[in-house]
Amino acid sequence: MEHQILSRLRSILLAALQAGRGRALPLLFLVLAALALANLESTPLASLRNAEFDRYQRQMPRDRMEEPVIVVGIDSQSLLKYGQWPWPRDVMADLVRRVLAGQPHALGIDIVFAEPDRFSPLVLADRFPTLPRAELKRLPGPDDKLAAALAGGPTVLAVIGVANDLPGSRQPHRPLPALKLKDPTTLLALSRFPSAIASLPLLERSAAGEGLINATLDDQQSTAERGVLRRIPLLALIDEQPFLSLTLEMLRVALGEAGRVVVESGAHGMERIRVGDYSLPTQPNGELLLHYGRSKASYYLSAADVLAGTYQPETFKARFVLIGFNSTGLQDSIVTPLGERLPGVDIHAQIIESMLAGEALRRPPWMLQVELAALLAGGLLLIGAVPAMRPRYASLIFAALTLFLIGAGYAAFASGDWLFDGLSIVLLLAPVFMILLSVTLIAADARHRRAEAQLQLSREATARMDGELDAARRIQVGLLPDPARRFAGETRFAIAALLEPARAIGGDYYDCFMLDERRLCLAIGDVSGKGIPASLFMAIAKTLAGTLTRRHQDLGQAVRDLQRELSRENPEYQFVTTFIAILDADSGQLEYVCAGHDAPLLLRGGAALPINIKGIGGPPLCAQSDYPFTSAHLQLEPGDLLCLFTDGVSEASDGQRMFGTGRLAAALQAAAGNATLPARAKAIRDAVRGFEAGRPPFDDLTVLLAGWYGRPPNER
Repeated sequence: MEHQILSRLRSILLAALQAGRGRALPLLFLVLAALALANLESTPLASLRNAEFDRYQRQMPRDRMEEPVIVVGIDSQSLLKYGQWPWPRDVMADLVRRVLAGQPHALGIDIVFAEPDRFSPLVLADRFPTLPRAELKRLPGPDDKLAAALAGGPTVLAVIGVANDLPGSRQPHRPLPALKLKDPTTLLALSRFPSAIASLPLLERSAAGEGLINATLDDQQSTAERGVLRRIPLLALIDEQPFLSLTLEMLRVALGEAGRVVVESGAHGMERIRVGDYSLPTQPNGELLLHYGRSKASYYLSAADVLAGTYQPETFKARFVLIGFNSTGLQDSIVTPLGERLPGVDIHAQIIESMLAGEALRRPPWMLQVELAALLAGGLLLIGAVPAMRPRYASLIFAALTLFLIGAGYAAFASGDWLFDGLSIVLLLAPVFMILLSVTLIAADARHRRAEAQLQLSREATARMDGELDAARRIQVGLLPDPARRFAGETRFAIAALLEPARAIGGDYYDCFMLDERRLCLAIGDVSGKGIPASLFMAIAKTLAGTLTRRHQDLGQAVRDLQRELSRENPEYQFVTTFIAILDADSGQLEYVCAGHDAPLLLRGGAALPINIKGIGGPPLCAQSDYPFTSAHLQLEPGDLLCLFTDGVSEASDGQRMFGTGRLAAALQAAAGNATLPARAKAIRDAVRGFEAGRPPFDDLTVLLAGWYGRPPNER
């Protein structure tokens, strides 16, 4: 039962995978992938996207060659000298005056003075009731000193927007005085705070402006995820009043009347904010995607050193100055996408640098449409290409697509700080590719099984063919005479033969038989072509040659009849070269006919030369059906050796040259020292194979050696 259920599930799965020629299920997954990409912020892939964008910044951080900002840090050295925080406001006033004496562009204080100084006259009067209250009221307080110092230059105080009304929270007194909006509905997308924590009204009235220092909103986790600060509000509303960030407010104050604030918007909200001639791209809700640079310590000055007069006032001239905490335990520690932990005041410095350079990360709303288009294009490419390709090529296509998409993200970031999410597209395309690859592998497995079945059938057919070829080889070899057995005890002559087909069977043949007690017939032939057709034609030619030679006394007539019979039924238009000779074993008289064959070599007295076939040499049999073949005669001397051979010897090749009759003659002479003719035939074969140097044989190799010794003296 369980097996049936599994089999049924397997069938359903295979049917689903193969539906629509294997493309229906991948199309469904591609649609689901597009929906997931369109709503990526609500999926686990959002963290991977942020990590990918952080990786861009780590590998290509913003260049911080210019240093328009100086940070005066309240560090450990300062706390050691002036005591624990909060310091008396007159100390802060002294610090502000020393900075403003250098005429900076603007001074921003990243600190909120929400409560009166603990040493102010009124606080002392409440704490010590025995002191004369009227006298204390006439004394100038530390807050008054700080207010006077703030009024002495372009100063900006910090404001912290809060999501809920808290004790002490209120509406700040210094909203943005003028804001130019092309579309008033842009304000609907901005971050909103019902209230804020601000400095004392006395200090607010003395400062030139107030700016937000919020790094994230309590009810929006998108601005800081897992402690990494990626977005900073540049413009927000506090009780429906617009406020710039601390850094942009510093720039506005520094520009004076030229610091007009303009908000450019589109269909989705804010697109860019301008302060005078400076601008930055923003998200629709007014947040900045900050392109971070590597942290530097060169622009940090200790507040203790500034108060001690270590730095001349010119140090701050034409610079943006920030006063903030730079001591463990006081500073608000921020983790950046670069993996660095920085004080919050350093973030303000980087925003000022970005504003002056006009550099920020850009991810406009239409970037999602670009990513969706890339997802659909890549998915359709895979769906169209993968099923028609082999798995390894399909994997290469997906790997190339992966490299292209991820590389496109890096290229977009490097070219213009664009944030293109190639990694999420790759991850969403992975299931589509896996399904397509599964379909391809299933199809490949089916083809493999069919191929194995066909291979098995082919092997069986090959085995049958090999058996038939082996039988044909045995039959062919059986047709050839064995000279040693046929002429055992013969003293007038000796014969040895060797035949090696280039394939299992070939078209060469040789023959040797007695016509009567004195006459010996020698024949060698080479049929055109190779393999089975040549072997069949060879068998016919050999049989007819033997029959007609026995029937005619005239050798030329026998060859003419042989050609006539072979040409009678020759549908494949094959031809055969042959050399046929009749040797009088008693006298050594040799009669021979040559039909397109190489002239045999005659070894006499240590010299091997071709016998003369001029005048009687004709074309191959069946090449010219009515050619009048005639015979020639040659008188052999005792000890002469005839070497009949086919072109498998003379035309054997080493890739550049042919063996030729010259090398054959040399091999024949070199083998003269061998005692027996069979050994000489093998020596010639070995010389040919050595010359070929392992190359496949050019043609069938046949050698027929016939030595004549004459009639013994006692029998003459």
